[in-house]
Amino acid sequence: MAFTATRAEYGLLKPILKRIINSSNLELSLIIAGSHLSPVHGRTVQEIQNDGLPVSYLMENLLTSDTPGALIKSVGLGLMDTAIFFPKQIPDIVLLLGDRFELFIPLIAALIYRIPVVHLCGGETTEGALDEQVRHAITKMAHLHFPSTFEYGRRIRMMGEEAWRIHVVGAPGVENIRHGEIMPPEDLQANYNIDVNHPTLLITYHPETLTMDCDPMEQVSIIIDALKEFPDLQQVITYPGIEVGSSKIIQAWESYAAMYPNVKLHKSLGSGGYLGVMKHAAAVVGNSSSGIIEAPSLNVPTVNIGERQKGRVRAKSVIDVPCYKEDILTGIRIALYDEQFRCEVKNVLNPYDPYGDGNVSGRVVSVLESTPIDRRLLEKKLDYPTPDEVDSLAY
Repeated sequence: MAFTATRAEYGLLKPILKRIINSSNLELSLIIAGSHLSPVHGRTVQEIQNDGLPVSYLMENLLTSDTPGALIKSVGLGLMDTAIFFPKQIPDIVLLLGDRFELFIPLIAALIYRIPVVHLCGGETTEGALDEQVRHAITKMAHLHFPSTFEYGRRIRMMGEEAWRIHVVGAPGVENIRHGEIMPPEDLQANYNIDVNHPTLLITYHPETLTMDCDPMEQVSIIIDALKEFPDLQQVITYPGIEVGSSKIIQAWESYAAMYPNVKLHKSLGSGGYLGVMKHAAAVVGNSSSGIIEAPSLNVPTVNIGERQKGRVRAKSVIDVPCYKEDILTGIRIALYDEQFRCEVKNVLNPYDPYGDGNVSGRVVSVLESTPIDRRLLEKKLDYPTPDEVDSLAY
């Protein structure tokens, strides 16, 4: 059983889910929750249904508010739903990707039902977001780990996870670029009124949920002031995910888009549409992980703002700037106009594609097919590496 609650998470999971469907040894069931069912965020469940994946359950757990209390209640509602769903269809394995707080819903249910958990994209660090703690909590509760880089695999091993449980597979987003469906320019124009033949910035900004001294509205206002300096560029903006403060960011983007014709605001572009814009963008701007993980594989520079992604492994195509107007302007100008930098970006190596083939789903499914679901898998041991192993870790 796989679980997805956000558009970005589903876009990364999709190639793996399709590979599972095509496996003669595996069977897929899918729980859809969170913003997938929200009209405010584009009701992206329709994309999943259009992809023909077997949806087993629609979990209506999301409240309209983005206050801390509302998000806590949404997790509680989801947990109550698992008490209804799990007894009817107890899965052999629960597959989770990433670090969103919604993942605690199937994670806690799996723990109580003693169902093994498979976790993709562990070992990463995002010091400016609550995701940091969520991710590591999932690691300690998961039974198989599929990190995206060797460094992240090493970190998981250092957390006391047994070496045989760790399989470095690469980042799912890179597989989407190498083997997925990237929307062509003519479809972007027809579906979203986006002309990628025009110089374009692709922009996504999420709240820094661990930053207590800067309001999300203040953050995005600073970014907008910087973006106003580039009126000749088409600016494609996508909604943030559901987090504390996200509604303020949406309100600011809506006001900005209403005033400037070069600004195109979209709730969701779908994974194919998003990568289609990214492929032709002059730069990616904001603090989305896609600018760190996917953009380097398309040889597109990233201006990463603030500390949300602090601690992630990054390619040399990423320009890190604090959330101040002049620093953002400097970063964007380097990304757009510095010929030496842009030349380096064309040849950048992406650490999230460690094998150079993007075959993430193939590696994941191979491990799932060959791993027995037995007592050894379920009973975890705290197993820290020896000093000699630390010096020679292959992860």
